Amino acid sequence: MKQRRGQFSRGQLALLVLGLVAGLSVVYVISHEVFGGFGSLDTQPDYQAVLFVNALVGISVLLFVLELRWDALRVVLTVIVALIIGYGVTAAFNLDAAARFQRGEFRVQLQSQAEVPDVEEMDLEYGKARGGEFNQQNAPEPLTEASYRFAGREGDTVTIIAAVTRQNIEADLEVALLDESGQVLAESQDSTAEQIEAYRPDLKSTKDAVIENFALPADGVYTIRARPEAIPRSTQISEMLSKTRLAYEAFLLGPLDGVLRWSFWVQDALTLILLGLAIAIVFRAEQFSLGAEGQLYFGALVSGVLILAFGDVPKTLLVPIALLSAATAGFLWGLLPGALKAYLGANELVSTLMLNTIATRFYEMVLTFQLQPEDAGYTASDWFSSAGILDPIVENTQVTIAVFVVIAVVIVTWLLIRRTPIGYEIRMIGANIKFANYGGVNSRRTIMLAMAISGAVAGLAGAHLGMGIHRKLILNISVALAFEGVVVALLARNNPLVVPFTGLLYAYLRTGARFMESDANVSFEVVRIIQAIIILLITAEALVTFFRRRRILRRGTVEIGTSTPPPLPGGGAGVPSDTVGSEEGAHV
Repeated sequence: MKQRRGQFSRGQLALLVLGLVAGLSVVYVISHEVFGGFGSLDTQPDYQAVLFVNALVGISVLLFVLELRWDALRVVLTVIVALIIGYGVTAAFNLDAAARFQRGEFRVQLQSQAEVPDVEEMDLEYGKARGGEFNQQNAPEPLTEASYRFAGREGDTVTIIAAVTRQNIEADLEVALLDESGQVLAESQDSTAEQIEAYRPDLKSTKDAVIENFALPADGVYTIRARPEAIPRSTQISEMLSKTRLAYEAFLLGPLDGVLRWSFWVQDALTLILLGLAIAIVFRAEQFSLGAEGQLYFGALVSGVLILAFGDVPKTLLVPIALLSAATAGFLWGLLPGALKAYLGANELVSTLMLNTIATRFYEMVLTFQLQPEDAGYTASDWFSSAGILDPIVENTQVTIAVFVVIAVVIVTWLLIRRTPIGYEIRMIGANIKFANYGGVNSRRTIMLAMAISGAVAGLAGAHLGMGIHRKLILNISVALAFEGVVVALLARNNPLVVPFTGLLYAYLRTGARFMESDANVSFEVVRIIQAIIILLITAEALVTFFRRRRILRRGTVEIGTSTPPPLPGGGAGVPSDTVGSEEGAHV
């Protein structure tokens, strides 16, 4: 026994060292990237607050390692695999990256000092130009090759220029001169720097093509053929990989490119952490509630109405009251599906989804017909007074004192789940509701309280959106944001101390997607695919656990002291979490 305890201590020490190294490394990298080095650190406004938040990120990494232990590696590998698959999807989207070398407006010019032959119905004549656009996007029949006929005499000297019309067009053109039989007399795929200088501004770059001072061999009708050059397979692959690399650089490093972009990540993470905590609480009770969206809307609405009505109340009084009111509104709205589940046996998934619709429509009705100013150009309330907004801790950003609210909620949620009788009952019901009932747990009351407490936390998330980010009530204040909290909770194994890390991680992916879309012109839907892959990988892992436990039950065996995850809330496949059995005894 002593030896096993010694081994356990060494394992814990190894995890602590690993967590500290990982946390400090993350803090260093984030701070270095955000500030562009540490040399000009003191020139940044409120740099101490930025460093403080980064230190909290490092602490979340440490807690992630300590709480999930070696299971943390599985979470990291899940995200890495999803990112790798996402890289492949992004590369597939960029298969036509080299198409820009074959697309764009062009002009073909025919220059000559000779007299223009008197021939009718020719496409071109000396001193004239024709043009068009190659491979126009969304065109029913895009132009891939242009041919123009002209009449010439023996000995006429002509210069033919095929060039793009603007400097920013990257089409790589080639031009050929053909006789009446279709035989190629001269051709060109590029131009020299000297020719660009001589024929400026008609020639734009060396990718333009020019046939210079060619003497026509005989009288007759000639054809000029212009088209984009064929793209070698190596160039196509190179361009695809290059654009994918740029997209992923924007995706993975974009949120750290300055304090402003960093703030977008942090403010999004604060909301997701609150929503992840709300989902984790109810999931721990084995209830698959998805009501956080409606609870968020009610929290935002109640806090916003109070601020608009009592904007002249001192900030020290108004802000706490607004936050408490938002939590109360979420608590009461969460209590309703809990009561329906506990006393009427209503399916919590269906009831919470229906109540979400009621909450969002009620919010829209009040906002549109009661709170929207008459002269407003869009559906939104008045701006909140300064007494009703959460003060920023970093200048010119929306990283506010909500940071401290989130810290408090994380600690309180952990204490609630791990150190209170109601938390023990929630975990008991989550592990085995029949056993909990046999042991004297009032499962009806516990289910109701779990959903209600979850609603209170979700209501605070709504208050953060209204008071900290938008600073007024707007239409669609949350576009299914609460459902993102489900992924945050699943990645955290429903552990309140791990939710900050997974919330930060997931918010980082969302924020990186915005910058990938703006900086690299890659669709935000690529990140949606990555999100879906993460969920599928988690579900696949849960299914393996589920069937393994079924096999154990069929054999009549019991695992003692294992950390096997419980099934998904609502009776589905398992969602790994630190359940009762992992710390307080054995479970099947």
